[in-house]
Amino acid sequence: MSAEATTAAATVFVEMDEPYVQEILLAAFAKYSPLLAVQTTGPATASRLMHWREYEKIDWDAVHRSTTTFASAFCIRKGLIRKAQMSFNIKLFVAKNPDSILKTGVPETWIFELDDVYYLDEALMECYEVEDGMRANEGIDDPRLREQFILKPSLTGRGAGIYVFDTRERLESLLEREFESDDEDGDADADEDQESGQAVSQIREWVIQRYINRPLLLPKHGNRKFHLRVYVLAAGNLDVYVYRHILALFAPRPYAESAGNLDDQRAHLTNTCLQAQLEGFDESDAVRLFWDLDLDRGKLDGIFDQICRILSDTFAAVSNESTSFQAWANCIEQFGFDFLLDEDCNALMLEANAYPDFKQTGDGLKSVVEGFMAASVATAADALLLKDAEVPGELRLMMDADRTDLVKVFSRNDARQW
Repeated sequence: MSAEATTAAATVFVEMDEPYVQEILLAAFAKYSPLLAVQTTGPATASRLMHWREYEKIDWDAVHRSTTTFASAFCIRKGLIRKAQMSFNIKLFVAKNPDSILKTGVPETWIFELDDVYYLDEALMECYEVEDGMRANEGIDDPRLREQFILKPSLTGRGAGIYVFDTRERLESLLEREFESDDEDGDADADEDQESGQAVSQIREWVIQRYINRPLLLPKHGNRKFHLRVYVLAAGNLDVYVYRHILALFAPRPYAESAGNLDDQRAHLTNTCLQAQLEGFDESDAVRLFWDLDLDRGKLDGIFDQICRILSDTFAAVSNESTSFQAWANCIEQFGFDFLLDEDCNALMLEANAYPDFKQTGDGLKSVVEGFMAASVATAADALLLKDAEVPGELRLMMDADRTDLVKVFSRNDARQW
């Protein structure tokens, strides 16, 4: 143990797999030296210790047993990050709170479970509205006028295994392709399957959402479809903050030209992790700042207000279900929420991601990630790691300044914030 560690008030074990994130985190914690010691290797033995590590590397037994061991994730949060579980929790909440913005702020969603394509008829009986929509599409020649749906594995992210469909034939074909992939990759490592989303052997649960086929398109930005990546910080038991610097992630191809071609993922899917593999990828054209979009300030403010209200009720919904979400007082976690805007500037929440892929922000807007990390570290230091008497005045001013762009939207101990 270093001399710095012996005099520090607390130690933070920082160990992230992605160098992009590790570098930014270490820089954020460096501002607290020597009050906070940083450790990247070796045994974690400090009496006041925080694990800022990949989920599977956190010592959950110590976090659960000790009030002086902290973690950068909540142990139980599948009710938020698994699409099917979150959909279920939101439906329960809306049933009890019919005036909630979640009634209109989330696309209509159905949980879809299937073990084999042979049982597709039975599976569709649980989401008959989808089957009715596909049947109604049979008489519509123009695909742009049909009801469209999007199929998403409940467990995966980064655009893996996502398909848009509008007919029974197309859905069945997509599922057959996925189950064939399952047979070919059956011996693949389960963790790799979950991460890549390509093998269905670990994915028996999907959600089907009504596809937003009239998204907001901005001529100045090439009439390309885009989604918003909103960084959210949840702390303790339970305060939730939205980071004001939202990102807009654009598809590479104009939407209108391919709206009817559901196979053209370059028009329909906006994940930059998929685009980065394409020839000619331009990071500066794919990732923009929300507040710089070609919309007047009143509309931008209105969209931000919707996002905050939706997130407030989302955390109210999931925090009520203790079997699938537990906010431990000694934990803090960063999430990435994805939103889509329809042509009337209505915000719709698509999904929540734990351990968001910060690297997709790229180098051009790296300052957004740096700012969010600084705000998260300041919150962890203030709420978990340091006692008030240990924080000198200058450090207190820095911590407050680093959290300026965090907007509190929910607190379990108070009425809804938004």
